[in-house]
Amino acid sequence: MSLSLLLMFLFAVVGEGVRAGSRALSGWAGRTEQELVAALIEGDQQAFAWIVRQYWKSMHRVASGLLRSENVAAEVVQETWEAVFKEIRGFRGEASLRNWIFRILVNRAKRVGQKEARSIPFSDRARRDSEDDRRDPVDEFTGMGRWRSPVHGWRLIDPQNEAMNRQGLELLSRELSKLPETQRVVVTMRDVEGLESKEVCELLEISEANQRVLLHRGRTALRRALEAEEARLDGGGAEKGAEP
Repeated sequence: MSLSLLLMFLFAVVGEGVRAGSRALSGWAGRTEQELVAALIEGDQQAFAWIVRQYWKSMHRVASGLLRSENVAAEVVQETWEAVFKEIRGFRGEASLRNWIFRILVNRAKRVGQKEARSIPFSDRARRDSEDDRRDPVDEFTGMGRWRSPVHGWRLIDPQNEAMNRQGLELLSRELSKLPETQRVVVTMRDVEGLESKEVCELLEISEANQRVLLHRGRTALRRALEAEEARLDGGGAEKGAEP
């Protein structure tokens, strides 16, 4: 299992509770994007409710990655939805609706970040961070983003064990928040939200090389955290087994 699939699985488990409460809106799941956009333009309230449920959590995670303050991130998400409602008639379908929404979100988050005295653009920080310490772990991955060697720590993730899912999610969420900002944003967009490499590069205005290095460094840090936790659990078990 790749780290990308793991993260998306975990966040899907968390989101299941939210989706369970939206059965009345489930009819929109089978609609085409053109049908959804047409409904949004017509002001269909259920269409708006469905799309907000679909993307709100994802948008908040991305905004939180770009802006350390949760309150500011929440404000940016709200402002983004206001812009979506106002500008939906201008959607031309040149990109997917999701990408169009995320582009509005990322642009607003960047502007807010700069106003908060972050004078260095994200693209410049990403380039600097990917160039620092050139001993990159890129050889640990295949071209498909999977590990070349077996990944220890996956025992924390068991689809049949809710407690394990929660434990693994808490660990990954905690470690994800500790990553340097540039790595955290790229990992969140690629592995949590499932965006393609090209989409992330365009949204963040960074090169493919920068994106790849930041993603690999972030994934490696999360892998190390999983392996360390497994080692800790194994050590604890050994100690308990040695007791008379």
